[in-house]
This record gives sequence, structure tokens and C-alpha cells, in this order.
Amino acid sequence: MTQHPEKLRYNWEFQNGYQNGKKYWNRFFVIYVSTNRFNSVRLGITVSKRAGGSVQRNRIKRLVRESFRFIKCKLRKGYDIIVIGRKPAFQLKCQQAQAELRYLFRRARLFIK
Repeated sequence: MTQHPEKLRYNWEFQNGYQNGKKYWNRFFVIYVSTNRFNSVRLGITVSKRAGGSVQRNRIKRLVRESFRFIKCKLRKGYDIIVIGRKPAFQLKCQQAQAELRYLFRRARLFIK
């Protein structure tokens, strides 16, 4: 089975991240970080139905994708990152979401020194 080099797509990839990854959280997001066998950073995004309707959930996913696009080049390679969006994340602007994710990535020591 071939995988997209920058996305987590399959349920078993998410389950592996949840079980073997390290968890970091704040008010807006929860991230799970685990190592992978690729020379890239892969992102998986989930937002539960408790976060709101489809409009709210899709907005949170778009915010995470766009924020990750700016931060990705500064991250260490070889990690899978699962981002879980929480309900308050819907209120964030793009720069605020980027700052919150950057804070979590810094706590997880994912930035290149």
C-alpha cells in the first residue's frame, strides 16, 4: 500500500499515532507526535462532531492545514503529527492558530535548532 508522503490517511496510521505517540495539548488543539520511517513530516487532522457542524469542523481543518503549511519547513523530518481540533479553535484567526500550533510544536521539540 503506497501512502501520500505528507498525509496520514488510513485508520491504522491514526491508531498507531494515538497509541505510540506523545500527547501535547492546549485549549485549542491536541497533538500526537510519533516517529515514522519516511524522511518527511506527515500531518493528520481530526475534528470531532462535538466541535460543531460541518462548517465549523471544516474551518478548523483549513486553519490547521494553512498554519502547518507555514510551519512545515522549520520542523524536523521523520515525524507523524496528528492534530485534533477542539471547539474553541473555530474562533481563531489564521495567525492565532499558527501561534498556538507553533507553541505545541515547540513543546514537542519538533523545531530544527
